[in-house]
Amino acid sequence: MQAMNPQPTLSPRTARLKLTLFWAALGTLGVIAVFPYQLELLSPAQTSQLSNAPVPLPVIAVLSALQTGVLLIILNWIGLLLAERVGLNSAIANALVNRTRMPAVSKPHVVLAVITGIIGGGMILALDRAFSPLMPAAKQNIDLNISFWKRALATLYGGITEELLIRLFLMTSIIWLIHAFTRNTRPSASAYWTGIIIATLLFGLGHLPATANIWPLTGVVISRALILNGLLGTLFGYLYWKAGLEYAMLAHFIADITLHVIGGS
Repeated sequence: MQAMNPQPTLSPRTARLKLTLFWAALGTLGVIAVFPYQLELLSPAQTSQLSNAPVPLPVIAVLSALQTGVLLIILNWIGLLLAERVGLNSAIANALVNRTRMPAVSKPHVVLAVITGIIGGGMILALDRAFSPLMPAAKQNIDLNISFWKRALATLYGGITEELLIRLFLMTSIIWLIHAFTRNTRPSASAYWTGIIIATLLFGLGHLPATANIWPLTGVVISRALILNGLLGTLFGYLYWKAGLEYAMLAHFIADITLHVIGGS
């Protein structure tokens, strides 16, 4: 009886490319999923401008998703390459995509991700209400009476696309830069924490242009944007560091369900 030939082992470059394309595809779906939700947040003038555009809205959505998809291919490749050098991973996805041995699921980190998502999402809702009486008058009416299905779809963007951009690429790159500068054998704990905190702050700052469309950028408005958008980033980064990207995605996904689906934000 002829023995079966074992499946050939993929080169690191090929395995990384397959994982890059896998994450880019999911991240692109996240962009498409959040599009209906984003339309609801536009001002009447912006909505009118889109309606009068020479290109139909579905085409705009697809083109935007494709543009982000190309960007994600580049950033995912860089993030995965650098992650290998600083001890970060997305081992579960890698096992699925490249048909390698599935790693054991870390139950303590799953529990931490669920708790982070539920309690953290609730804390953000509470802080949002606490900030409400301190906020200046809005430049436009804010109507968050958004359909359930649009809010549910929006959770895919946060749980997948934002984690690819902020954790896989940005946080990993910062840690790698610190590691390269210090020339230690392995990144120190301070390098990881610095990467986590800087990536979280940059994520919060990245929301200021959208915030400026609604309120003038006073100290309270800026503080609200940084706190509400950065509160959970530290824990997401910690989960990525200690367990893997998938655990950070799980926590972010549950937090967005708490915020958008349950909280109605």
